[in-house]
Amino acid sequence: MDRVLETVVKITPMANWTSDWTRIAVAAAVIYVLSRIAKYYSGLQAVGYLPGKRCAYPPLSFLDMISPWGKGLRYLWNTRFHDFYAEYGTDTISVVPWFASTPQIHSADMEVLRQLMSGGVKSPWFKFRSPVMEEWGHSLFTVEREEWQKHRKILAPAFSSEMYAYVWDQAVRAYHDMIAHEGWADQDTVEITVLQRLTSKLAFLLLAVCGFGLDASWSDPTTTSTGGMTVPHALRIFVMPSIAVLLPKWMRWIPLKQVRDFCHARGLLDQYMRTQVNERRKLVKSQIELNEEGSRDIFSVLVRANELNARSVDTQKLTLSDGEVISNVFLMLFAGHETSAETLAATFALLAVHQDVQEVVYQQIIDVVGTGRDPTPGEYHQLDKVLNAFYEASRMFPASFSAARVAAEDSTLVVPNAHGSGREGRIIVRKGVLVVGDTLGIEYNPRYYPEPEKFLPSRWEGDDKTDLVSSFGVGQRTCIGRRFATTEAVAFLTMWLRDWKVEPLLKPGESVDEWTERIVDARFFLTLGIQDVPVRMKRRAQV
Repeated sequence: MDRVLETVVKITPMANWTSDWTRIAVAAAVIYVLSRIAKYYSGLQAVGYLPGKRCAYPPLSFLDMISPWGKGLRYLWNTRFHDFYAEYGTDTISVVPWFASTPQIHSADMEVLRQLMSGGVKSPWFKFRSPVMEEWGHSLFTVEREEWQKHRKILAPAFSSEMYAYVWDQAVRAYHDMIAHEGWADQDTVEITVLQRLTSKLAFLLLAVCGFGLDASWSDPTTTSTGGMTVPHALRIFVMPSIAVLLPKWMRWIPLKQVRDFCHARGLLDQYMRTQVNERRKLVKSQIELNEEGSRDIFSVLVRANELNARSVDTQKLTLSDGEVISNVFLMLFAGHETSAETLAATFALLAVHQDVQEVVYQQIIDVVGTGRDPTPGEYHQLDKVLNAFYEASRMFPASFSAARVAAEDSTLVVPNAHGSGREGRIIVRKGVLVVGDTLGIEYNPRYYPEPEKFLPSRWEGDDKTDLVSSFGVGQRTCIGRRFATTEAVAFLTMWLRDWKVEPLLKPGESVDEWTERIVDARFFLTLGIQDVPVRMKRRAQV
């Protein structure tokens, strides 16, 4: 320290050295500046000197969120692909902070995302830790390498053709229940001020029935006869957007009703699920002994698969603890609820604005299903225009808007058009560097989607392009519940669009263009969604 002070004195002869405190303060300032310079050059080395943003702290970091000068999540939506990458002439850039946080790499390139989403045993890319997803412990979403492969193998059989047929039938049933309970059966025009109220309830019901095996319906009460909270209501509280889910467990004493309800729901669900694991295990054992078929919900299928695996020496390693079974079922509920609800709402909003596209979809529904019966699971692939509208909405409003990975070791990242050279490059990414697969940027990258700002479901026609729907993940890390979500969506959209024409619900004096500007816009919580969607439904004449 004395040598540093002597150096500072020599290079600042005009300073007033009347106090040891002054000397210490100046020395500390010099040391701090030198440390920031060292941090900056270390960061450049950690990202392989990839061009990009140089800043005090990264966009979307904690400091960015709390700073009065921060850009926040809206920055991600407002720039999307365009401004964030365009000035560097490449789809992959670095972010090197000199004040706080670690260096990062952001990429709107599909090939980079595929590398990050590889789930193999030797994959060097680990998920960025999310306390929200770790609420219930280890699950497919939180584990890595061998453990991830184990969880994936155990969960995969639950997502079968029989499960998708079950989801389809429950979606059709939910539509009929909604019409009856909401009192629309005798109405020719219905105005809905917030469409997410309905899409959220639909997504919840299907997950409660098909995921947990609950006997839930559209008209379920929220309390028991004794005034206590029902299990379906507790599930709904747990998956709805709430500040409580973001709070660490040691802060959940805060005396807010929202927090109290969340904690009550969590305690009830924990007790219920642990009881259910034991009860369903007993039932499964009895069914196996009698060679009987089991229940079709995901929870029961997992318990059954666990029990069967435990009985064989060859498959004993493919078993989950009770806590892991519970954690995986809650992962399905939590990850699948808002994503399905928001994407369905976005699909309706975009179809309401684009009446020509809605008419094309409607005509296919009539050609395939007609008006005298309900659609069947076997017609899923014939209703491709319905599915394409859902895919296009999920592209424009990807619920999972980024995939963050951390380099678990010094790793090589293959980057197309590295340094804007037009050639493929290999970058050594240092251990600890955060690499962000920018899903939102990919979905608005004109290299993959010409005229990305336009709603064009026809872009999904022809050869199978579903691997480009990066909001569901790509490669080995593709969302295991993807077909669950698309089956639910196609069945529900088919029923709704066959019976009702959907239009924007305008404010007095508002034009459709003004409605579009106000509504077709993003909002963020844990996922990316669309603004509250107000629509008017007009009953279609039965042909």
